[in-house]
Amino acid sequence: MRDAAPLSPLDELDLALVNALQISPRAPWTEIAGALGVDAATAARRWERLRAGGYAWVTAYPYDEFGSGALIEVDCAPGQGRAVAEALAQEPMAATVELTAGGRDLLVTAIARDYTSLTSFVLDRVGVLPGITSTRVHLVTGGAYAEGSAWRLPSLTPAQKKALTGSRRSTRDQGGTPSGNHRALMLALGEDGRASLTDLAACLDVSVNTASRRLKRLVDSGSLVLRCDLAPQLSGSPVCVTFFASVASEHLNSTARAIARFPEIRLCVGVAGPHNLLATAWVASLVDVHLLEVRLASALPHLRIADRSVCLRRTKHVGRLLNEQGRARGFVPVDIWADSAEAR
Repeated sequence: MRDAAPLSPLDELDLALVNALQISPRAPWTEIAGALGVDAATAARRWERLRAGGYAWVTAYPYDEFGSGALIEVDCAPGQGRAVAEALAQEPMAATVELTAGGRDLLVTAIARDYTSLTSFVLDRVGVLPGITSTRVHLVTGGAYAEGSAWRLPSLTPAQKKALTGSRRSTRDQGGTPSGNHRALMLALGEDGRASLTDLAACLDVSVNTASRRLKRLVDSGSLVLRCDLAPQLSGSPVCVTFFASVASEHLNSTARAIARFPEIRLCVGVAGPHNLLATAWVASLVDVHLLEVRLASALPHLRIADRSVCLRRTKHVGRLLNEQGRARGFVPVDIWADSAEAR
């Protein structure tokens, strides 16, 4: 029997609005309203209700091809899982924290500005946290084949999608690794990805034109990801599973690219460790976890899935603190400079 779908406080227009903001997170309300066939005031009012209720939010975070990233399995002392998850959620380099079923108590997605910072976070922050008994670290070895900002609700028609300009990451030929000089802008957008240029300029103590120019440079260079997220329980795919898999090295790239094309996949990365490929998917039910694994095995003969981890509760999702219903209740920024002199 499939899991019963929870009753959603969102209607079709709400879901279409989220879908539109997934495509173009900072589009003017006039553009969003035109695509949805409503007036701008209605679109803005609807969004404010979603945002204030913690149902959906637009966020931002630095992106460096996941070259300094890791997925960390955490084992905890009996009864300490929730306390450890809450403590880790306060860590700026812990982007996502999940309480899980399977061979680990927690699964943490971490990002840092460089390998040295990541090592310090793993050894000096996670490794000494009370309540943790052991950790296993899967270091990301290259860029992400799939990344959550590309995931979309299926709410809009092709014509509605075409009406939105969207924002695309480039191949980073216009920029490089973001510097600490961009930290204040990234943190401000992390909390509210739709913050006005006027508010951003005030936050940075610069002119509106300067704030606009800096934001454009970060987005065009691929150094900044803007995304609209929805409370997982309201997404139609409330069950999150991470597969730990192995692929012969010569087939890793082709297999990972094929996995990334599955619509359920939210993250797919190559890693160093006992497994060399990790993939996270959002599906409708626990039954669909098994069905997806069967489809992956059937389509990808070189893939060997050794383990899987199902999320029981997400404490933090890309900087957003979540309550037991998956709604936003707070914010701890994804801050890759948190341990540096630039942050002090």
